[in-house]
Amino acid sequence: MRRLIGILLIVASLHLHAQDLQCNVQVRTDNIQATNKDIFVDLQNAIGQFMNQRKWISDKVLQHEKINCNLIINITRYNIDDFAANVNISSSRPVFGTSYNTPIFNYFDQEFYFKYAPFQTLEYQEDANINSLTTLLAFYANIIIGLDFDSFHPEGGTAYFNKAVQIRNMAQNTAGWDPSAGKGNRNKYYIIENILDNRFRPLRSAYYQYHMKGLDKFKEDNEAGRKVIFESLQNLFDLQQQLPNAVMIRTFFNTKREELIQVFKQADPGMKNRVVELLGQMDPANRDDYEAIKQT
Repeated sequence: MRRLIGILLIVASLHLHAQDLQCNVQVRTDNIQATNKDIFVDLQNAIGQFMNQRKWISDKVLQHEKINCNLIINITRYNIDDFAANVNISSSRPVFGTSYNTPIFNYFDQEFYFKYAPFQTLEYQEDANINSLTTLLAFYANIIIGLDFDSFHPEGGTAYFNKAVQIRNMAQNTAGWDPSAGKGNRNKYYIIENILDNRFRPLRSAYYQYHMKGLDKFKEDNEAGRKVIFESLQNLFDLQQQLPNAVMIRTFFNTKREELIQVFKQADPGMKNRVVELLGQMDPANRDDYEAIKQT
């Protein structure tokens, strides 16, 4: 009996450490006319279990090291086991020495197509596109993990981005995955295309510089942290000017806009003027928003 209990404790411990993501999943059905919505409750639970109970990361992940993320899935069409949705995918990580979580990724996918039957087991194989839903979830799980790792180590997420591009290549001929999906180049195909393109190495470097060298130093020295964050933006300038509509450039500013405003509101007047001018050039559609930095 003692041996059995010991084995069960070991299995439970292994299961605990297998949980690399802390993913909050919401399935919304405001646009669906259905008298019985149990399938959507089941779908939400199945996705949550798949994301949270799978071993995604090769290293051991402690409880406090889990990556926080959110999936808000808005079902737009439903017919038996055929679903269409738009999805907001976001993730964050803690800032060293504080209770603040900084946003890392915030993306809106308008073409999220999959099949799901009630109580279906969500199966997944890394080398095969055997399930349209788990393929989508695995793709975004690897993007989330890769960007999180990039924020701690220079290009630290490469292994996970390589997995994401393999997933994209396997799914490329299915709806929502091809280069023409969505609006122009703002789709799943180009998310990973941008990240692994050598031209975008300044963006990956910025994730590390901005977070590890900037935000994580804020508790020690606010001004030094702001200076590094400003430098990370300057290092992105040439890339943004060359490829202003690239999906990962737009995603970076959509994710960081509100945080940048708060970070630089407490800067000295000279820094405020410089950063408002820089951000106005790099994110011109939201130029007026950055004027709030000058307000005290």
